[in-house]
Amino acid sequence: MHRWLLLAYPRDYRSARGAEILETVRDVGSAHRRGRVAANLVRHGLRARLGRPASRTVVAWAAVFAVVCGLFAASFGTWLAWLGSRPLDHRDLAAVVGQLYPDRQVSHLDQDDPPAVFLIYGHPLGEDLLSELLLGDGGEYALAELTASFDQAPAGGLTDLRQRLDAAGWERSAPVHTDAYGCIPGSPQCDPASIPSDITVYADRGDHILAVQINAEGSMSLALSRATPAAAYPAGLLAFALGTLGGWVLFGWASRRTEGRHPLVQGPAKVLYGVAMVFWAAPILLSAPLMLTHHLSEPHPRWHVPWEWLGQPTLSLPFLLGAVLLLLALGLAALPHRRPAGRTLAGAPDPGPAV
Repeated sequence: MHRWLLLAYPRDYRSARGAEILETVRDVGSAHRRGRVAANLVRHGLRARLGRPASRTVVAWAAVFAVVCGLFAASFGTWLAWLGSRPLDHRDLAAVVGQLYPDRQVSHLDQDDPPAVFLIYGHPLGEDLLSELLLGDGGEYALAELTASFDQAPAGGLTDLRQRLDAAGWERSAPVHTDAYGCIPGSPQCDPASIPSDITVYADRGDHILAVQINAEGSMSLALSRATPAAAYPAGLLAFALGTLGGWVLFGWASRRTEGRHPLVQGPAKVLYGVAMVFWAAPILLSAPLMLTHHLSEPHPRWHVPWEWLGQPTLSLPFLLGAVLLLLALGLAALPHRRPAGRTLAGAPDPGPAV
């Protein structure tokens, strides 16, 4: 097992001192101490990957980069899980409407299945829409749904809707009231008590999410969508772990490669990395609190997909700029150079296991 744990160290360090570390580990007796040694192997190995033994901030910068990489990787993992979910079927919507209101004729009912799990402007994401997604209209990229509507809402209003949902086996949330129109607060025409409101009730059953809206003008609309697939949770967690580890290793490689380099290489690499982290982290710091407030303010039978918490793809342009800057920084790190004579392996003091 400890031989596998040596992978936490850079390759040159393993080649030079791996046998010495393993010999020390074999002398450890109790299982409890072996566990401590294993933890120390990983901790010191990950630190050795960063190099720069005299730096007090390199660990913090590496942690920021690793966590951000993990978050983006988790979003990608959940996105893949969503793509494997069961597609929407227009017959399911017809069955739902027929079960809730068998005595009413709908004025609109989607008759075709959505062409993809996620749509942008009603179409699957393709090369022709990629520029729209990445350069300003990423907010239009959303889960597909099927819709139906009544020009005149069935009699009985909210009370009748609740009873029908309960009878059909739906788990419903508290109704959400939103103003049907906006006005300037403080103006004589703006009386919050007199503004008509739209009422939305969310309900879930199986892998379906149903949103029913009773509009202030007297109509009703229904939207059917998919619940979060069960595979999205383990996929997101696994992708986060792999992305975080990969981000740490990549940062460590670049850190060791630029350590002790000429200022014309090391300086620009640091600046490029710092600006890239601003472009990557700013959308997260802006979007995550807003999304949390939104979720706490009203019921959500399905939480928003992870990438929306990161400000993506709405703010994909800063992400792309940050990616370009990081590629330039990695390019500087990859430039060939000669290691100074007598330099410590991996650019770090001996981080052998404490026993």
